[in-house]
Amino acid sequence: MNFLVVSDREYKKTSRGIDIITSYLADKGHNIDHLVFFKRNIIPEKKISDHINQLYFYDPIKIYRSRLQFLFPGFLLLSYFKYMIRRQSSVNFNKYDYVILEGGHPIYLAEEIETKIIYRQSDPINICFNSNRNFYKKLEEKVINKSFLITSALENVTVPKNFMGKIFYWHSGFIPFERVISAGEEKSIIVMGGEIDWNLLKKLAKKYSNYQFNVIGITNFLPIPKNIKIKGYMDFESYKNILSSAITVIIPFSNNYIKHLHQVYYTAKILISMNLGLPILLRGYGNFKNTDTDKKLFVYNSKKDAIPIFDNIIKKIENEEIDINVKKETRTFLFPHTVENRIKELDKFFKPVFENSNE
Repeated sequence: MNFLVVSDREYKKTSRGIDIITSYLADKGHNIDHLVFFKRNIIPEKKISDHINQLYFYDPIKIYRSRLQFLFPGFLLLSYFKYMIRRQSSVNFNKYDYVILEGGHPIYLAEEIETKIIYRQSDPINICFNSNRNFYKKLEEKVINKSFLITSALENVTVPKNFMGKIFYWHSGFIPFERVISAGEEKSIIVMGGEIDWNLLKKLAKKYSNYQFNVIGITNFLPIPKNIKIKGYMDFESYKNILSSAITVIIPFSNNYIKHLHQVYYTAKILISMNLGLPILLRGYGNFKNTDTDKKLFVYNSKKDAIPIFDNIIKKIENEEIDINVKKETRTFLFPHTVENRIKELDKFFKPVFENSNE
């Protein structure tokens, strides 16, 4: 079968749900075109593997990633992207058996697609868009109504009653690996998250100027201390290497961000850090209300709380008082969350797709 997978990032072998789905289908022998929607620069199509091609849509005005999107009403942005989609005719949606749309900006494409849609909802819509949220909620509802199947990481997702049999709750899990520490490698503090509290991070970086803070998966345009390094999005091997040299992880979600996280539970970032035995400083949200020392999960609920908790983590690390081994109970908890186990559930989700192809 031929699938088009649409995401706002390039395909890489990571723990992201859309990447796992892409790998799963390719391993089954299906042909995948993976479309990045949009890129700032013109990038030629490239072959990733025997079954995966990487395609790109180009946004010449660069409005897609613009920090000024909030100035434009949602319907105007939708009209703009519809125009760009039709102008860039390199992708023929009708040649695919299914189009898999990831939540977020790819939902702009839904009205242009006549092929059957599979919708992968990973983050709440309020996280995907910083403005015009009511407009995008309605747009997502249209995508849900149009979809053949839906897989969601959000167990509280609201869908029409007639869709209850078509939605599959699925968490992507994490890819476990062991630390490989090179001699003389600089120890670092890893920072991860969606929208983070930069003020808190800058305070911690200034206080612990002898450590390098590596920020993963996030871009930043503001002045920051020299010991904060923006690493951006990383492939799995780079991600593995940088985490191997980490002494602790900070996930400092901003106050604005956590308002929309009540549906989100254990993310791959948290699970990977737990699997490596790294202490985690985490902004409390959703189910994470209290510290769990067995899992080395240290929760704070305000900036005032965060600094002394982090002081204590660093003190214990420097005094070698934190056991780097992962407790048996934590290993037992983590086991069902590995990608190897989570990917087996995709057989059930895609069963109607494969059965439909045999009719």
